[in-house]
Amino acid sequence: DTLQRFQVLRGLWYVALIRLELQTARELGEQLLTLAQQADDAVLRVEAHYALGLTMNYLGALAAAQTHLAQGIALYDPQQHRTHAVRYGQDAGVACRAYGALTLWWLGYPERALRQSSEALTLARELAHPFSVGFALVFAAWLHQLRREGPQTQEWAEAAIAIVAEHKFAALHA
Repeated sequence: DTLQRFQVLRGLWYVALIRLELQTARELGEQLLTLAQQADDAVLRVEAHYALGLTMNYLGALAAAQTHLAQGIALYDPQQHRTHAVRYGQDAGVACRAYGALTLWWLGYPERALRQSSEALTLARELAHPFSVGFALVFAAWLHQLRREGPQTQEWAEAAIAIVAEHKFAALHA
């Protein structure tokens, strides 16, 4: 069925992304979006926009990345997406905001980047999903590092290390 196909494609997308097979990841992301649109499923569209936003970010197509991440944020509903944090390991609304904050920074919008990073942290804490909280903290530390704000970078990094160590999130610990 559609959900199973989507989950398989998303898994394949993630493997391609991690292996830096970025053209394959892009094609799989586009397939995810097409499948989500055909199913007329806003929940799946958020995940597809996240996949494409992240892939475009890695490809250096920052404007396209920001467009997809912003679309994911616009479609996101915490009530509808709560189960996706369990299914995919992180909350798509948090992830779109966290990556979107860095993308905004790289595009030259430092104040918007800070606001979006703050939104990612607030949402993650409201959801009380530990991996999403750790994810938002890691990205907040990264943003403040880019801004050359040492004390704030350290504060967010230490908070991230604490939650990552507590829950043994090896990927985030690195």
